[in-house]
Amino acid sequence: MKKLLFLVFLVGAAIQSQTFVKGTMSPEISDLEYVILYQLKGAKQLYITNVEINNGEFKVDFPENSPKGMYRLVYDMNNGGFVDVLYSNESIELKFDPMFPSGTIQFLSSEENKLYANYKIQTDNLKHKLDSLQLSFFRLKEAIALKFTSEYYKKTRKDYLETQTKFEKNSKNMLANNFVKASKKYYAHEVFLSPQLYLNSEKLHYFDAIDFENTVLQNSIFYTEKIVDYVFYLNQSDDIEVQNKLYINAINEVIEKIDENLTLKSEILTTLMYNFSQLENATLIDYIIENHYNKLPQEYQNSSDIEQIQNSVKFAIGKMAPDFSWTKNGKENSLYKIDKTAAYLLVFWSTTCSHCLVEIPQLYEFIKDNEEVHVIAIALENDALGFNHHTEKFEKWTNVLGLERWQNSIARAYEINSTPTYFILDVNKKIISKPYALEDIKNYFRKD
Repeated sequence: MKKLLFLVFLVGAAIQSQTFVKGTMSPEISDLEYVILYQLKGAKQLYITNVEINNGEFKVDFPENSPKGMYRLVYDMNNGGFVDVLYSNESIELKFDPMFPSGTIQFLSSEENKLYANYKIQTDNLKHKLDSLQLSFFRLKEAIALKFTSEYYKKTRKDYLETQTKFEKNSKNMLANNFVKASKKYYAHEVFLSPQLYLNSEKLHYFDAIDFENTVLQNSIFYTEKIVDYVFYLNQSDDIEVQNKLYINAINEVIEKIDENLTLKSEILTTLMYNFSQLENATLIDYIIENHYNKLPQEYQNSSDIEQIQNSVKFAIGKMAPDFSWTKNGKENSLYKIDKTAAYLLVFWSTTCSHCLVEIPQLYEFIKDNEEVHVIAIALENDALGFNHHTEKFEKWTNVLGLERWQNSIARAYEINSTPTYFILDVNKKIISKPYALEDIKNYFRKD
């Protein structure tokens, strides 16, 4: 399973066809109507063309002079259904189960794809054994079991290296050879005695086999997948601050290895930012922009990408809450001017929301005597009648009437589309938590 991987979509033009990729889906799924052909390049997915699926079969023509590299056949956009193929100026025929493509794909033609698919099956199995043996070793205590595991590890390592060498030799002068050589993984001669030593070795040797100047690998997503795995899955900590430091170190290491390949550098930085946006990690997005992306030459920057990424984390933990103002008794107030306590709870609710009428009074009773937090409750209403009636009971809160409900300027600034919605802010009005329900608020303040 591939994790946390985001591709930047661009559109390319298709011209006169020459070779093709022909596929059969078994079993046939009637809901699948089209196959879309993309070229994979760096962190980009370039649209080529699309064709209809008829009785589980399809045939897609490659445009004339299509570059050698990796291509993707997407047949189910909603559920992420796709298969990847290597293209080297030869037609490709394949068969697969559309529900389980990665484990069922068979190449009926194309020596490139047959060889690479066979390589993946054999070496992935041996890699899995080696990794499992190393992890088992950490859990063993008896001397006999330790010795057996160590010896079996050495034998499996020997099998893996021989298999790797065999495929490198057999794929020589083939496009697949680039992927075979770059997929080689380092394994130490002996099992490591501690998890930390093992992890150190994994990180030290992770990029040993990868040449970032390889033009064939650039016409694929090989680099992107490897780098995303390295940044997000070899650098883990339960402590948020430590985790961010590990991310930063990993990003810096990767960018240094990419060196002067500015196109790849731009694509990788964009991909990493999209991944961090899914984690709502605005801190790392800001770090990448300031320390790497903005230092690229202007022609390698894309303002629309940055705008989209930043908008997606506008309300992420660590971001400043948008300021807003309201008038009460003829006096104008604003969020940023309020200076009452160490924390603030923003509450968006409505007297026309039955759930709110149950939950908001309970919230008031829970938090009214907590002098460390002040509540600013924005009631989204069509008129002031319900607001005036219900807020009389919330005398310790700052109550704001938000007329025009969803079209209210404060609601739109916070992109509110349901009530109740909550934000917890620190003393500087920075977002520090986004509770989903009353119980989450209780747990947060009880924790503190």
